[in-house]
Amino acid sequence: MKVSDSSSSSTSSLGNTSLRGFSGLASGLDRDALIEQLTLNTSNKITSIKQSVTKQEWRQEAYNSITGKMLDMEDDYLSYSGKTSVVNNDLYKKSVITANGNSASASLLKATGNSGVMDYLSIKGVSQLASSAYYTSKKFTVSGEGGGETAASKSTKLSDLGFTDDQLSGMTINGTSFSVTSESTVNDLISAINNSDAGVKATFVESTGSFMFFDKDTGEDSSVELNSDAEAMFGGTHTAGKDTIMYVSYGGSDPVAVKSSSNTVNVDGLKVTASGIFGNIQTDSSGNVTSYDASASVSFTATANVDKATERVKEFIEAYNKLVDEVNTAVTTRPNRDYTPLTEDQEDEMTEAEIEKWNKKAKEGILYNENEVRDFSDTLHSMMSSFLGAGISYADLKEIGITMTDDFADGGQLKFDEEKFRAAMESDPEKVEKVMCGSEDNKGLGSVINTQFTPYATRYATRNGNSYGRLIEVAGSDKLTLTANKNQIYNKIEEYNDQLEKWQSKLKTEEDRYIKQFTNLEKLINSMNSQANYLSGLFA
Repeated sequence: MKVSDSSSSSTSSLGNTSLRGFSGLASGLDRDALIEQLTLNTSNKITSIKQSVTKQEWRQEAYNSITGKMLDMEDDYLSYSGKTSVVNNDLYKKSVITANGNSASASLLKATGNSGVMDYLSIKGVSQLASSAYYTSKKFTVSGEGGGETAASKSTKLSDLGFTDDQLSGMTINGTSFSVTSESTVNDLISAINNSDAGVKATFVESTGSFMFFDKDTGEDSSVELNSDAEAMFGGTHTAGKDTIMYVSYGGSDPVAVKSSSNTVNVDGLKVTASGIFGNIQTDSSGNVTSYDASASVSFTATANVDKATERVKEFIEAYNKLVDEVNTAVTTRPNRDYTPLTEDQEDEMTEAEIEKWNKKAKEGILYNENEVRDFSDTLHSMMSSFLGAGISYADLKEIGITMTDDFADGGQLKFDEEKFRAAMESDPEKVEKVMCGSEDNKGLGSVINTQFTPYATRYATRNGNSYGRLIEVAGSDKLTLTANKNQIYNKIEEYNDQLEKWQSKLKTEEDRYIKQFTNLEKLINSMNSQANYLSGLFA
């Protein structure tokens, strides 16, 4: 739809409705139409300024779209701690640990981490799992209605168990006292202990009528210590905690015991968690292994998480190519001069769909002659050269499935061969890690891209001479609040607003002057009409 540039369309942008609908009663002149014509040059200037403001806002929107993608990539993919980082070395490590050997034994072990001696070690058995120390009280009963004794319950008052206020105020567990009285219930006492700093998990087993206190820590060093008042009240027994004991063989050596206060045992960097006992380990009085079931042995192999790394890098390349495509489109699309920002009157004559379609067309080419965007586009075009200049081998890039597309007109997009990348991760994840993350001697692909982005847009101005980048200097970023009113486009819009205020004031002055003149004309015509009527009455 082509919208015409009529004078009425231009003046409508002024909100100049106060002039409409009034004509000279005496003169018969359409005062408002005449004033609109007389002030047309000023009205058109105001319309032009408003359109200029809109274009600046569109420029800023286009810049923000580009820099937003860049900052998101910096945060998500190009930061070591990013949630989808491709420069975190751990992504390419052999982190998937598989337990091999006896299937029943292997099902009882889970391993994470890494060990330089993983290929040489095996687990021959687990003789015990870690447990916490615990204290079991005597059985508490209360008198029944028929005179017999029944087990106490959680609702039983402590006084019914024979506990006095003095005893309760003096008792401690692991050095901690509790605010309960003889009128409190068993459940009140349990809650008080569990909510305290005693480091104890308390419960009352109604089926046995006994209190049980478990140390929250496991291992042979765990303990539940009751002072004399508490022991006199509860009258039970203490059971010591235990360590997990795992038997490890290195390169076929005799098994040696490795202990842990938890069920996870650190075996030279490999963290092995046991969930059961196996191996039928027998030891002498000195703890030396005398016999074990060799068929129960478990070893480990480590592989890279190929699926995770492949999907992550694929997503990164897709995000990179979307950015490249947007920048390339911005610098190669010429604006259509027939489509300018709509005035309010023009929008009133159109549907929302027509307005949306018009504005989409009008925004095309908004960054066509922007030097900063064109420079950035050139940088993206030459990204492969930057990779090679940083010491990344083209052969290595090709081997892991990352190359530049053959179409120069696409702006410098990267091509990703998922099958090649997957194969490289399976056969040589160390090479993939080196290409993506770099080494002591060379930068990685992610670091090179980030370095090339930084002069144009970065979240960390300290990396760029205290600048957030050239693109952000032009338009700011909605992701960096400090740049909202510290950019060139913001300053330009402020200049236009100052001009707009002056021209609107000028229009108001012109309108007031012409209204006054027309009012005087009406008064003069009315006076002349009165005189004519008077004279005609004399000769009637």
